[in-house]
Amino acid sequence: MSQLVLERGASYRKSLLKRIIPARLLSFEMSPYFLLVSLVAFVCLLTLTTLIFSTNEVTKGYTLNRLDAEQQDLVRERELKDMQLSKVRALDAIKGTSKVSRMSRPKSVAYVHGDTVVVSR
Repeated sequence: MSQLVLERGASYRKSLLKRIIPARLLSFEMSPYFLLVSLVAFVCLLTLTTLIFSTNEVTKGYTLNRLDAEQQDLVRERELKDMQLSKVRALDAIKGTSKVSRMSRPKSVAYVHGDTVVVSR
């Protein structure tokens, strides 16, 4: 019985990988130092991520406090404007305007009833 032997089988793929990546990188062995360094790097990355998200939450609190203070200022300003508007609308303020002082009393008063024609041709 004859057998088929392939020269460029699985070893051909390995040689292609060896051509792209240097041999010293392919012979990687995990040592206790690598595990220690990777653990420290992971803890630092986790701590950095936690700090980033916690500072976002803290700055949200400061933003809310600032916006609350702005709202209080705007409410006070609106109340002052309402008081000024009430003073202007008061009857004493209206009596003192120049428009009212130019008005004169009518000599006779004519009342219009609802069933009469006001304008006719």
